[in-house]
Amino acid sequence: MNWVPLKSKEIRAASYDPEAQILHIRFAHGRSVRHHGVLPHVYDNLVETDDPEFYYKYYLEPSRVEAGWQHKAKLGSYAAKLLIFFIGALVITATALEENGELPIHLSEITGSGTIAPASIESSVASQR
Repeated sequence: MNWVPLKSKEIRAASYDPEAQILHIRFAHGRSVRHHGVLPHVYDNLVETDDPEFYYKYYLEPSRVEAGWQHKAKLGSYAAKLLIFFIGALVITATALEENGELPIHLSEITGSGTIAPASIESSVASQR
């Protein structure tokens, strides 16, 4: 990868693959990011400009591809939200099917198999008084 130094305090260098249209940017603090679908003239303008930070901020930063760990963290968050959504949908569906009598097993049978259902807790508390 051929890195071209830039005249900037924050952005140290840029590397571009014209065939894949992938631009790599290396920052002063060691972090690097990748941009996909960058046209050759955009890379040329970044290298030739007197203010690479301004050009990067307004023309390239919105198309940034997330760094690996940040992207994985966001995927994990979405996966957790999706799981909670599906569990909620399953509970609502099971409750509706039980009320219509379409569920092959009643939810009260499940709670009666060793666990205490909320209604039986109230009755046991009332009987202790």
